[in-house]
Amino acid sequence: MAWPKLWWMLGGLAALAALEAGSGLWVQSRKAAQTQPPAPYRTYTATGQVMNLKALGSDGCVVQVRLHQWVSLSDGFALAEMPQRGQLYTIGATPEQCLALEVALASAGELEDPKSPRHIYYQAGQWPGGEWRMLGNPSAPRGCGGL
Repeated sequence: MAWPKLWWMLGGLAALAALEAGSGLWVQSRKAAQTQPPAPYRTYTATGQVMNLKALGSDGCVVQVRLHQWVSLSDGFALAEMPQRGQLYTIGATPEQCLALEVALASAGELEDPKSPRHIYYQAGQWPGGEWRMLGNPSAPRGCGGL
């Protein structure tokens, strides 16, 4: 008679352990979802001239870009807020994006001559706090002629 009680208790412990493990996975996935950065509320893709590049160590860099021409805009721009030619934007970038920026500038031979125009093709997004950040790796513009 002791065996059925023992199996019953072991089955109950196994079910409790499975429930505990399942709830732990749910809590972990919930925490991961909460730590995802929010999405930008508007974005644009453009070509521009790199005016300044400031390294921030392990936090990436900050790029100051003079907009040449936007290629696409997301919803969310009022007419007065649309990017304008010649407007300066300060855009944050991750370390990977900063490296891609250096490669894009070097591929055009623009790092050797600090006086040469330093153009890029990039996508930026703005968060509700007003901060602009790169959305992907910038590249050298293609077929722009006399940028």
